[in-house]
Amino acid sequence: MRNTTEELRHLVAEEAARLIYEEGMRDYRLAKLRAAEQLGASLQAASQPSNEEVEAAIHNRIQLFDAATQPVLLRQHRLVALEAMDFLSQYNPYLTGAALEGTSSPHSAVTLFLSADSAEEVMFYLEDQHIPFQTHERRARFGSRKPEYYPLLRFYVDDVEVELMIFPHDDRFASAPISPITGKATRRAERKKVITLLDQA
Repeated sequence: MRNTTEELRHLVAEEAARLIYEEGMRDYRLAKLRAAEQLGASLQAASQPSNEEVEAAIHNRIQLFDAATQPVLLRQHRLVALEAMDFLSQYNPYLTGAALEGTSSPHSAVTLFLSADSAEEVMFYLEDQHIPFQTHERRARFGSRKPEYYPLLRFYVDDVEVELMIFPHDDRFASAPISPITGKATRRAERKKVITLLDQA
């Protein structure tokens, strides 16, 4: 039997996983706060699950409730990722996020890291191909550097949202930014790895 604190951590992780997977929340911190509020759990650190615990709970939820249909969606997202990577090959694309981790849901975006001399270069390329997109920013941190905001472009392929996070074409891109989920280097995959994942499915 879990003690009360461990049980609460487990319940908050499960509810946060549900909010992320079923309702489309993308901020793990906010998902955990909302889950704790809904469950009447303390916001103290002892009863708050780690982001990795929430990620594990998402995988468990898929296996328990969506094992029959989620692999089809995941494959679709990885095919969209491969198509986008081929289309954007000149910008050294890497796949990251839910499509790489295997946790894609109908609310997930396919997230690619790109490197370019400027965000405008990628924007002009999309415009030349008549692809409508939205512009945003997202904060990221490399190693011990201070966090910075980097350009983020969003567009859709067959109703699947694709995010392009654009980093400078310099030595920073040689390593991955720090993951807000694990606190370690973000997992990312080149085209060859994505093909391997598709072949293994």
